[in-house]
Amino acid sequence: MTEKFQRIIENEATQRIGLYSRVINFLEDILEDAECEEVYVDIVSVNEDYIIVKGMNCSYPVEESIEIFQDKYDLYAEPGNASTPLASLYREVVSTYRNTLHYDMKQFAARSMSTGIEYYLGILFNGRAFIIEGEEDRVIMPGIRTQCFSAHTHPSNLPLPSRQDIHTIIELFINRGIGHVIETVSTGLAIYRISPIDIDDLEKLKTIETIKDPVRSLKELSSVKSLVIEYI
Repeated sequence: MTEKFQRIIENEATQRIGLYSRVINFLEDILEDAECEEVYVDIVSVNEDYIIVKGMNCSYPVEESIEIFQDKYDLYAEPGNASTPLASLYREVVSTYRNTLHYDMKQFAARSMSTGIEYYLGILFNGRAFIIEGEEDRVIMPGIRTQCFSAHTHPSNLPLPSRQDIHTIIELFINRGIGHVIETVSTGLAIYRISPIDIDDLEKLKTIETIKDPVRSLKELSSVKSLVIEYI
């Protein structure tokens, strides 16, 4: 039996995506805990995971929320005059992927087109990542809850998620991951968060999981207010 391809990756791109994803969830917790209208951040040092946080119109002190949550996300955070809004970080994760790992996955998409075998990329919150080889026309996506971003290849030119893909993508969001990309040789389809997932969105995601038609599932996902679906 031929051994399946697998690779462990840790580079500037995976570390940056992992850091941005941790910062996003950290800021979401502060937004809720301190009851702020908005939170801002400046990343002082990527290597040291050092950030400055500012809350806007908060009901409770941001300093207390920082103390509560920073260890949970392995961050060193201080209150200060930050300028980058939380909302911009979600797209920064996708932009980082698009400018780096996206090109690597295109090469695997070319393999998928010629062999029919799919490949899966999983990026963890700690900045490490892995690429694994699946089966023909499918890949068993690992149920690793520490994934913050992921992507997989399709052998056709149509990046339409299967029912299993939809299930895996929704699980990623439920576990507070940021997004997933379906890559083909010609294009990629990105499905990612642009805001915290609230109770209404969560209930809608659970309902979408029960839909058998992938086209309808994708249409329903596009109506979830905290998500964006776009070609990259």
